[in-house]
Amino acid sequence: MKKTDKETKKKTTAKAAGKTAKKTVKKPVKKSRIVDRIIDGGLVQEGSHIIIGLSGGPDSLCLLHSLTRIADSFDLTLVPVHVNHKLRPEADEEEDNVIRICDRLGLECESFEADCSGVADELGISTEEAGRQIRYEIFDEVAAQIESEGVPRSNIMIAVAHNADDQAETVLFRLLRGTGVHGLAGMPAVRNSESGYTIIRPLIDIERAEIEEYIKENKLRPNIDASNKTNDYTRNSIRNELIPYLEEKYNPSVKQALRRYAELADMDDALLNEIAIAAMDGHIAFEHDPEKILLDITDMRANPLSINTRIAGFILQTMRLEKYASFELITRLTQLMYSDNPSGSIDLPLGARAYREYDTIIFTDADEDRQIAPDNTLRMMPQIIKIRDFHPDDEYMYAAFDFDKFNKEHPGQAGEIRLRTRQEGDYLPMKRGKKKIQDLLVDSKVMKRARDSILMVAIGSEVLWILPSKYFAGKNEQEKGRFSPKYHITDDTERVLFIEIVDNL
Repeated sequence: MKKTDKETKKKTTAKAAGKTAKKTVKKPVKKSRIVDRIIDGGLVQEGSHIIIGLSGGPDSLCLLHSLTRIADSFDLTLVPVHVNHKLRPEADEEEDNVIRICDRLGLECESFEADCSGVADELGISTEEAGRQIRYEIFDEVAAQIESEGVPRSNIMIAVAHNADDQAETVLFRLLRGTGVHGLAGMPAVRNSESGYTIIRPLIDIERAEIEEYIKENKLRPNIDASNKTNDYTRNSIRNELIPYLEEKYNPSVKQALRRYAELADMDDALLNEIAIAAMDGHIAFEHDPEKILLDITDMRANPLSINTRIAGFILQTMRLEKYASFELITRLTQLMYSDNPSGSIDLPLGARAYREYDTIIFTDADEDRQIAPDNTLRMMPQIIKIRDFHPDDEYMYAAFDFDKFNKEHPGQAGEIRLRTRQEGDYLPMKRGKKKIQDLLVDSKVMKRARDSILMVAIGSEVLWILPSKYFAGKNEQEKGRFSPKYHITDDTERVLFIEIVDNL
């Protein structure tokens, strides 16, 4: 997701660095059913730094308030993060309300703006999905900054406020769209983010009615998103129309039934995963230089199909191809296992390949011995233009930055900007800190042999723009690349550093 040219950090409160006040004597936690259930759930670990996704609505405000009540006794550092999606006229007012709430609680709110509509248009997705992707990328970025300040990754958590009603709606939504057992298991209480940080859902077993009662009891003033009452989004329609219809006509406890179904599916999913992992034991091997995964299928054809489909999924995940693991692709891989033909091959996404040699299926990059070369037909055309003359055309490959911000950092050095491949010490500025290009390419799931083919615009070791490439896992990185947020264009920009990539031929 390209957020670097779509979002800017807007404002924070003046309180102390996202930390709750530490006391020499820990205060007892005031009794509350929701607080007790959060503690009993065991998701919140002592000594953790917890990034809280805070829209300011009833759910996230309940989560924030509950965690502040156990912050002293659990030695927690709380970091509320608000994302202003800029989708509604009242969004700025809601952002101000969130910051005031955090201020009263003695917390600093990390606040960001996001052009969800722009991102949605770029990616061809809904604004709802664009907002979700942006939020989780921001959470990861804040987590990475906390880790860079010396906090162990194991002590960093991202807390989001999905509740039991959300779980029921998710299961029904996925059921209607068509999904397997894994999807019907609903939202897990714990999962890893794209960057490997722990995401927890402390309210996942708490119903919306209980949360609303907590808000009333504690005289809290949440933001109320009026769009939740409309049925513009499928999920809203399920919440406002379908579930009430099912409750009235078929089962007044349909939400509880859906949650029970999710729990049962989760248990079945976990069991099938364990069986599949055990079935792989002794049948899978890894080779390096070049990298290959060898799957011995001598005995595997006796496995139930459901186990072998999971084994195929695990291998794709190991190859960082899990986002491409469609029903059709998994089916083709299992057909390769069960076929009487001792040979055969399948082209996998991103140039990878699976081929069978008698009783072994080999998963590898195509032409794995050859490093992928950069595209030497491209050249860079930098220009400095006035903002009034800046009329970008999205059909062309370009980047645009605030020239005066750039020139303040690199006075008179615009001519030193280069188009090149990565070098030792390269980094991309982030909203908080910076990230090594090597780490970014690994996180973006670029295969090892393709990393030296990625072109970037840089001045010295500072990367301004990583050009798009098909070897990135994310669709937006494939189409737009990654941009430095350091010289972001704003309403105050007067001159633009415009960098266009053209074909030499």
